[in-house]
Amino acid sequence: MAAASSPPERADRFSVRWVAQVDSTNTRLKALARAGAPDGFCLCADEQTAGRGQHGRVWYSPPGLGLYLSILQRIVPAPEHLGRVTTFAGLMVYGALAETLGEPTRLRLKAPNDVLLDGRKVAGVLVEVEWQQGKPDFLVIGVGINIGHMSFPDGLRYPATSLRLALGDAAPTREVVLWHLLTQVQTHWTAFLAAPATFTTNRLRSAVFSH
Repeated sequence: MAAASSPPERADRFSVRWVAQVDSTNTRLKALARAGAPDGFCLCADEQTAGRGQHGRVWYSPPGLGLYLSILQRIVPAPEHLGRVTTFAGLMVYGALAETLGEPTRLRLKAPNDVLLDGRKVAGVLVEVEWQQGKPDFLVIGVGINIGHMSFPDGLRYPATSLRLALGDAAPTREVVLWHLLTQVQTHWTAFLAAPATFTTNRLRSAVFSH
């Protein structure tokens, strides 16, 4: 099936800012949050010079080819459920790509934070929490999605792909993928907050899941 050609008319809860270059969207957004950025602020960059994945690994972020973004959430789960936010975010990326591609059987969610397309890594998630006086103050959901990449450097931890490599001319734009992702988050965040364990367990059962 052909990829979606236009973004959905949702995700109005979010305010989106695009910038040309940052070291890391997570790092920059945490600074903006400390300075008072509102709940739902979404920072997107054309390039990251120090993009990060899980465990401090580098996220390859060349200019204009990927969707590199971070979302600020000021209403957060209880501390015992914070670890489930990464799984939630992975599910939202999986859902957004399934909708955008129209071919969910080609996707796998590799718990808790990687999405695979045709068995190769196409997206990753990094969630970071800011604490104040022993309580979570806000969290930042960072997402990287390979869209226009035609090649990748040697030495990556997992074989990588992009929407362009997998779909050719049918690959969606960064903007289309962004709005599908934000719509997923907007649609499901409240339900997740109400019952984090139940939500993630039920959604994992319905996703094409890979350990």
